[in-house]
Amino acid sequence: MKRCWAYQAIAGCRSAWVPCVREAEEGSRFCARHGRAIEGAVLGALIHAEARDEAVTIYEDLAPWNRERGNRRRRRGPERGKSF
Repeated sequence: MKRCWAYQAIAGCRSAWVPCVREAEEGSRFCARHGRAIEGAVLGALIHAEARDEAVTIYEDLAPWNRERGNRRRRRGPERGKSF
């Protein structure tokens, strides 16, 4: 069996982390403790998240990016007056 992918903080030090030494559960990358912690965190985030439609609205309202200048690439370098 493989080891758990999670890390855990060293007691008394907030910035020091060590790999978990437990074995991963069958069919998972995490031990039982860390697997439940991740599931709980994701579930809590989904339950408490606000529904947002702004991103869809913003992109629907934008004009196409290539309407004014066309879909051509502009090169940078000596041909535009720059020297390297």
